[in-house]
Amino acid sequence: MQADLLLPLFSRKPRRYQAIYYILTGKRTVSNLLAGLTYDLLPYFHFYPKLPQADYQAALQQLMSQRYLKVQSETKTIRLTTLGQLAQVRLFQRQIWPQTYDYWRDGDWQLQWERLLLSVQVISNYQHQQRHYAPLATQPLVQAEIRQWFYRSGRRQQHQFVKDLIATVTGLPNDLADLLANSLRSNAYAGTSDFQLGLSLNLTADELSLKRVAALSQFMHAITFLPQQSPLRQVFPAAPSPLSRGAEHTYTLWQAGQPWSTIVKNSYQKEGTLLEHLLEAAILVPDFNFESLPLQQLIAVNPESYFAQRLSEIQAQRRKND
Repeated sequence: MQADLLLPLFSRKPRRYQAIYYILTGKRTVSNLLAGLTYDLLPYFHFYPKLPQADYQAALQQLMSQRYLKVQSETKTIRLTTLGQLAQVRLFQRQIWPQTYDYWRDGDWQLQWERLLLSVQVISNYQHQQRHYAPLATQPLVQAEIRQWFYRSGRRQQHQFVKDLIATVTGLPNDLADLLANSLRSNAYAGTSDFQLGLSLNLTADELSLKRVAALSQFMHAITFLPQQSPLRQVFPAAPSPLSRGAEHTYTLWQAGQPWSTIVKNSYQKEGTLLEHLLEAAILVPDFNFESLPLQQLIAVNPESYFAQRLSEIQAQRRKND
């Protein structure tokens, strides 16, 4: 990967570089999520799910050789140097980093991009009576979703889909609108290849990918202003719960008012795992109630416990971020 594109993930304060890797690849643990909260990197969770560890380490080594980053081996942390901070500022000024993207709000950008590509392709080919073509989406999940969407509403509301798509894309900033429009493909328009787009915008392949995520993020935000029944809006599933399945189950029982002892007794999981579910909720649920009486009673059982200490860290960090 292009090494300098990692610079926005670091600051002048030391950060655990391995935790950042786990954030980018979507490894969900309380420790990693708390690091994401502390570093203000939670929006980029699961951003590069297939990033090889070797590629990440090689990029860090390159940035250190350029004197953009300085490693502290004993603490396994990295911080930006003055030179690195200047390079970071220049990168932000180029407006290719997706600063508005949020995984928990926008969803997995790679899946969302495939949904957009395939929905446009399906409607265009239907309107031109083309039945045989290779789908642009490679994910079976996306192919199945768009097939269901097409027969449920896309086919019937094809003209409204096109109208909503044009209005949404043209409502974006000009550079992002042009990038999205040139990236889409239809029966009548083959689109512009990434190579051609990169040349015209003076962007490398990795930079083009990032700028496309920036455009997609603003597109995803814009469609939330469309009516719920809009065929374009229905292409994209509503954001699921940010919690893992286990944490969602535990937190639902907790919210329903079940005593903690009952939750523990009826679960096949250890109490420590259930407590981590609450910590995950404390990090990811926007309206998590840190002051609830049941939670305070749970803390009071052992104020010096791992759970109590972590919860205090999370609460303090969320207050700081707000």
